[in-house]
Amino acid sequence: MIISRQAMVFILTGLLVIAPALAGQSDDLISDGNVYYGQGMFREAIESFERAIELDPYNAAAWYNKGVSLFKVGQVDEAIASYEVAIGLDPRNSDYWYNKGNALYSKNLLNEAYAAYDVAIQLDPYDVLAWMAKGNVLSDQQHYDDAIRAYDAAIQIDPDNEETWFAKGNAHYNQENYREAVSAYEIALQKDSKDSKAWYNKGNAQYNLGDLTGALKSYEMALAYNPKDAIAYTNKGMALADLERYDDAIDAYKAALNLDPTDLKALTSLGQVYTKLKQYDNAVRAFQMALRLNKTDSSLWKSIGDVLMLEKRYDEALAAYEQAIALNRMSSGAWIGKGTALNNLARYREALGVFEIACSMSPLYATAWVGKGYSLAGLGQVSEADSAYEAALQLDPRNSMALAGKSKNLIITGETETALKSLELAIAADPTNLALLTRKAEIYETLGRYQEALEVWDSEAINESDPDLARRGKAITLVRAGKKDEAFALFHKALASNPGSGILYEQYGDILALSGDAAGAENSYRKAMMIQPNLTGIVLKIKALESVQKETPLGIFPVFSGFFIGYVLLFRRRS
Repeated sequence: MIISRQAMVFILTGLLVIAPALAGQSDDLISDGNVYYGQGMFREAIESFERAIELDPYNAAAWYNKGVSLFKVGQVDEAIASYEVAIGLDPRNSDYWYNKGNALYSKNLLNEAYAAYDVAIQLDPYDVLAWMAKGNVLSDQQHYDDAIRAYDAAIQIDPDNEETWFAKGNAHYNQENYREAVSAYEIALQKDSKDSKAWYNKGNAQYNLGDLTGALKSYEMALAYNPKDAIAYTNKGMALADLERYDDAIDAYKAALNLDPTDLKALTSLGQVYTKLKQYDNAVRAFQMALRLNKTDSSLWKSIGDVLMLEKRYDEALAAYEQAIALNRMSSGAWIGKGTALNNLARYREALGVFEIACSMSPLYATAWVGKGYSLAGLGQVSEADSAYEAALQLDPRNSMALAGKSKNLIITGETETALKSLELAIAADPTNLALLTRKAEIYETLGRYQEALEVWDSEAINESDPDLARRGKAITLVRAGKKDEAFALFHKALASNPGSGILYEQYGDILALSGDAAGAENSYRKAMMIQPNLTGIVLKIKALESVQKETPLGIFPVFSGFFIGYVLLFRRRS
């Protein structure tokens, strides 16, 4: 079919008349779509933009706006496709490239997003948002120096943009450049003093710098602007705990848990604070609640074991450490805890096997070698124990438990004065160390220098750290010095003010046993077990009493000594 010249002219004339009309209708539909978009009616906006495209498929703005709306409703792949059509029609529009980058970034396609942002910047070097977005991609790729350069470029264009300063602070923080991070967050807060996230992140940076007071103030500001931030309450609690404001820390952790009962960090931190306060039952409950949230966390079982050890519930502690090991056989801390529990149960042969595993697993961990030394000492293998202590001291020349163990070996071999001189040097380097001070008092006792031993037990260092340990040690010295009545008076006074303490009755039993009153000791032990049935070490002490009464070789005080050493070892390991 041949179209005449006149018909062709007629068709072309018609198209020239219709095309502008269609374009005008398309623009009207785009305007309608923008109104819908502004009202949050994204589906209706998409329909308007699609109708505009039907009328004018070469309208880049319609394709772009459709992409923006699709992105809003979560149809990211369709949004990217729309942006690409828009870019094909108008490749020099930086907004199209920037928003394509955002869509790619949301899919974690970082390299593709970076390329899109880079084109946007080439087309418009003053596009602050594109520079920021480029910095965010680089931060996610851990290219923090390049990210900071991108943020600095954005800041040069718009120095008052709070978000850029905040992002720059985050990049410095991730580099562990905490001072620079604090400076950036402070400028961000000058731009927007109500940004709770900036206050929170500033607090984290200050905390890592050791500025606990500053961190606390920042967390409080974060909570002033966002009182529903559970994590800020948790971190506030950590700062308070480090400042030894334990009651306030507990309040902060409880506030976090009221907002988010699944906050594992708040629960474990709460357990740690209760442990510091010697509220052991509360500590165990906190760790058990954490276990309900994460049944496979071996560290929680280890923490429970540590608390039970402090309560002298050695059998239960042993079971907790075994649970930790079952979940994570590479947890050297759990193996060491298990070995320490076995030592306290006088199961030295088993303990030695456990510490052999711990030493092979973590040969650079001095505490494992110390525990092995105590197991060997318990088995009477003094020379081998000394070698284990030496191994610990090669790793940590100031390890108090190794020094204390070596000094005990020197006493056994009759080198008491040498042991005392060695301890004096160690204490000079670490004057508040409980294990060293305890061993010093014991050496004075061995030398018959009871008054000097009593001065050690009366020292501020011991009484502030552990008054129960000081009372028990002083009472033992008094008994050995022939002053039994004074020793008993210490416990009569303590029990009068705290008659519900099973541990006090146990310690009183130790003193009665040492003074030769086996019946009184057994009575005191049984009272302790009535109050605190979980004090499993008492069973061994009662058996030791019975063996003495039957004139068997097992003596009572070596058993006490083993418990005493194990207690100090655990205390030192935890602190």
